[in-house]
Amino acid sequence: MLKAEDQTLLALSLLPRVGGQTIKKIFSATGIIKQPSEEILTKALSANNLSAINSYFIAHGWLFDKLSRILQLLDEHGIGFINFADPRYPDRLRQIPDFPIYLFYKGNVEVLSLPQIAIVGSRKASSSSLAHAYSFAQELAGSGLVVISGLAQGVDSAAHSAIVDIDAKTIAVMGTGLDRIYPVQHKQLANKILEHGCWVSEYYPGVQPIAANFPRRNRIISGLSLGVLIVEARRKSGTLITARMALEQNREVFAIPGPIEYAGSEGCHLLINDGAKLVQSIDDILVEIQMPCTKIFPETLVETIDLASPLSNVLDVIDFTQISLHQIALKCQLPMAQLSPILVELELLGWVEVIGSNIRRVK
Repeated sequence: MLKAEDQTLLALSLLPRVGGQTIKKIFSATGIIKQPSEEILTKALSANNLSAINSYFIAHGWLFDKLSRILQLLDEHGIGFINFADPRYPDRLRQIPDFPIYLFYKGNVEVLSLPQIAIVGSRKASSSSLAHAYSFAQELAGSGLVVISGLAQGVDSAAHSAIVDIDAKTIAVMGTGLDRIYPVQHKQLANKILEHGCWVSEYYPGVQPIAANFPRRNRIISGLSLGVLIVEARRKSGTLITARMALEQNREVFAIPGPIEYAGSEGCHLLINDGAKLVQSIDDILVEIQMPCTKIFPETLVETIDLASPLSNVLDVIDFTQISLHQIALKCQLPMAQLSPILVELELLGWVEVIGSNIRRVK
């Protein structure tokens, strides 16, 4: 059960058209207390909202009923709560102008105070971008950083998966209440995150995954982090919104370049043109955020696989841009019957991806 002052804070946030700035003003003189004075509340709230909060203080009315249901859901789902004055509230997040007045969490809340790096990108990322998200996440975790992302399809899930695969800490910032997992197919991944990391949201239980929630969610991802790594982004995408928020919050922005003919590279190239740091290895990131280039668990990171000569010979002629099967056969001087099983094996090993009648190298 939440403390009485936390319940009051949450009740105020449930009032119509009462935002974080108003609530911060209410508690600015006294700190977060169970019942602010009538004078302070009268100055800050409309007549209807003042009536609702006063009814709440005597355990009556719609606001009391709504909060009671939320408190029940918090208990049922084991969801924790910290307000903006709590010592456990992350200092970096408190630095941004519109920081959340509270956070709901599940898992290890202490992870929120560790150095973090955000990894975000397209929900429909290419295989090469997913591979980059996975490998960069593990290497950054190996250098002592907690990886934070949004549990979305594509780059987000690749970054989270990389971390749970090495039993390290990662943070999933949700755009829903923590009584649900969105997207639902990430339920197993989300539960693995809780073994060492945590889930975070500013939305109370019962809040659905509506589109407007996610841009606001993104400011928390960037606000918690020392920097944001953009793995893939189209010219108009939510990922670029996160990048802009990071810049407004005075966070470092990093971007991985890609093939110029691929639409998923456009956002990263725009960011680099606007001053984002071009990234080719984690050292490009660690230098900017002033983290030492140490390895905590290098033995767990993905290792390069030495390929047998028939596979390596074919791989050598496949670039990170698309090439046709006919061109590969000509360059390798191999008949198609001999080339096809080699390409299948390279695809199964994750070195190439098939795009129609073309092939592209992904790592």
